[in-house]
Amino acid sequence: MNVIRNITFKAAALLATIALLGLSGCAHYRAKSLNRLTTGIEPQNKKSVISFAYQVFDTDDCLYYLDRDVIAKGYQPVHITFTNNTSHHLNFSTEMFSFPCASIGEVAADAHTNTTARAVGYGVGGIFIWPLLIPAIVDSMGSAKANKKLNADFSRKGLRSQLVPPSSSINGLIFVPVESFDSNFSFVVTDMKNNQRYELSTGRQLLQVSL
Repeated sequence: MNVIRNITFKAAALLATIALLGLSGCAHYRAKSLNRLTTGIEPQNKKSVISFAYQVFDTDDCLYYLDRDVIAKGYQPVHITFTNNTSHHLNFSTEMFSFPCASIGEVAADAHTNTTARAVGYGVGGIFIWPLLIPAIVDSMGSAKANKKLNADFSRKGLRSQLVPPSSSINGLIFVPVESFDSNFSFVVTDMKNNQRYELSTGRQLLQVSL
C-alpha cells in the first residue's frame, strides 16, 4: 500500500511540475506602447488648426498593443491623436462622438485573464493529492499580476474627457461596442472660452478655425 501511495504521490508531483511549466507562459501581459499618429495632411497655415489622425485596430493590432483580442470581447478599439494648434483650451469629450464609447474600466475587466475553471479543477484534485494545489496557486497569482498590469496599461492608453491646452495634443484609444461601431465617424470639441463647437470627422480630419 505504501508503494502505491508513493507512486501516486510522485505521479501527482510530476503532473504538478508539468502543469507549472505549461502555466509559465499563460498568465502574462505584454503590450507595446502607442505611437502618435499623423494625418499626412500639411495645412497652408499651421496656426489656428485642429486636426486628428486615427487607426481602427484589427485583431493583430489588439494583440500587439493590448495583448488581448478585445474585438472578440465585443469592443472595437480606435487609436486617435488629436492636435490643438490654437491659442485656446478645447474640451475633448468621449461623449461627443457619433457612436457610444465604452468605459476603459469596463473593457479592461472584460479583457482580464480568467483561470477560475482551471484553478477549481486543480483545487478539487488537490483535496486528494496536495501537489495539485501548487499549479492552482501559481496560476491564480500569475493571473492577478497580469490583470493588474492590464488595468494600468489600459488606463494609461485610454482617452478620457479632458481639456486640451493650446499647442498640444492627446494620444490614445477609445473603445466602441462592436455593434455600434461605424467606420465613418465624427466628434465635436468645444472652445472653453466662447463655447464654439467644432466638428471633425473621418471625412474632415483637419479644420482651420477662426478664433
